[in-house]
Amino acid sequence: MNKNKTQYVKNILLPLVLFSVMTGVLTGAVIFAFKLASSAVIKLSGDIYAFVRATPALIPVLIVGAAVIGLVAAIILCIDPDCRGGGIPTAIATLQGATVIQKTFSLPIIFLSSLLTYLCGVPLGTEGPSVQMGTVVGWITSKTLGKNQPAWERYIMTGGACAGFAAATGAPLTGILFAFEEAHRRFSAMIFMMASMTVAVCMAVVELLCSWAGISSSLFGFSISVVMPLKYIALALFVGIICGFWAIIFTKTYRSVRRALIKYASKIPFIAKVVIVFVLVSVIGLICGECIGTGHHLVEELLHGHGVWYFLLIYFCVRAILLIVANNEGITGGLFVPSLAFGAILGALCGDFFVFIGVLPQQYYIIMVVVGMASFLSASSRTPITALAFAVEALACANNMLPVTLGVTVAFAVIEVVGIHSFTDEIVDTKIEARNFGRRVCTVDVDLTVKAGAFAVGKEIRDILWPPSCVVVSVSNSPEARTHGGLHEGDVLHIHYRTAHPEYTREKLEDLVGKQSEVKPWDCVCEKIEDEQELQKSKT
Repeated sequence: MNKNKTQYVKNILLPLVLFSVMTGVLTGAVIFAFKLASSAVIKLSGDIYAFVRATPALIPVLIVGAAVIGLVAAIILCIDPDCRGGGIPTAIATLQGATVIQKTFSLPIIFLSSLLTYLCGVPLGTEGPSVQMGTVVGWITSKTLGKNQPAWERYIMTGGACAGFAAATGAPLTGILFAFEEAHRRFSAMIFMMASMTVAVCMAVVELLCSWAGISSSLFGFSISVVMPLKYIALALFVGIICGFWAIIFTKTYRSVRRALIKYASKIPFIAKVVIVFVLVSVIGLICGECIGTGHHLVEELLHGHGVWYFLLIYFCVRAILLIVANNEGITGGLFVPSLAFGAILGALCGDFFVFIGVLPQQYYIIMVVVGMASFLSASSRTPITALAFAVEALACANNMLPVTLGVTVAFAVIEVVGIHSFTDEIVDTKIEARNFGRRVCTVDVDLTVKAGAFAVGKEIRDILWPPSCVVVSVSNSPEARTHGGLHEGDVLHIHYRTAHPEYTREKLEDLVGKQSEVKPWDCVCEKIEDEQELQKSKT
């Protein structure tokens, strides 16, 4: 037993502390710099649009400028195509092992391309790139400090992603839950320790730097002083139903737009498509400034009761189409804050309606807005626990958890009944399909022996981040494992999985259990993937 404790400290606890502290410090510094830069760029963007609206003669200059910004952003993204698209889905695909990070300069590419996105006003948020940059920081830490321990890579990247989310939103608990409910969708002691320690260190760094710079680390700066009486609680149920159905429409619209772009715009060069999106955003921004931008300013306005119902519907539809098109075309940005903006619009519409017909006093309008934000987040990403935690940490709902919980639960139930994928899952699947396109999918049944000094030694099967689709069917234990828990040297694991990258998957398995002397050959079970229908059939 003492020997096992020593192994635990040496092989698990010390690496967790070392990697999490380094990743947390670096992520905190990077995200703080990104917060400062993005805030300045977003303010500059708003000032430019306001100035041009007041000086119509400069409209051609603005449109040409948007085209140039789009051109530069597209060229930057061409350097590393893996940086394209929504930051959180991209990070999730990497954390699950479905895609990989291959370049250290992914960090400045994400940083710069995101700033260009905000400068033009493309309706994407800042939290996605923060999560993506945290993932890259974790990868860099792994390659630097853990180059002789490649099995730690996904754990360290998970810590960086959680820290990036927490630093961007000012919600550390939500950042930790991101690892369980969205990134890996299972609880593991090792994942918890890595995520919590990295988030704690990162938030300490961010708070220290924000205090030094005299700025707030929180995402929103409002408070709710009223508590909704129980007699109005049923109204939150109505808001949850509305948010659930609109989340379904939103996801189905994404699918339809994606198919249309594949069918009609697949031959248009990537650079040209990005330029077109930036120009379109600039034109819409001149007409209506509320239809562009991250959505943060729109949420702040709706929390204070501003908005006419038909304008809010226009904002919702235009922003949704722009976001879906921009994400499909690979423009860098986040989906979290825009999703909150959609929920705020729906909550504001419901709140205004309730006040108008006299079933809700005006003072409780703000609670309906917050219920809408949490409910739409829960439905669109299928993360009800994360939505509830975020409502407490960032949306000031500690005293109004009953209506928020009811709205979040009902919205999630609507999605569950319909059985539709979350918006995030749709994007992750798209990235996996793109990586697997044109490859053979192999089914593998193989016996692997845990070698001396391997990463898996001393760890429970549930704590190990196996490659995608890998299932440990059975374990033939060594004599030592009969008296002690966890995996041990000499254990034989029977593993089953499907993969389009057999050599890469084998390499990752050997990183976990040690180099194998003999491995059974892989058995290819399907032909080369050539179209979307075949890609759907080959999913694991």
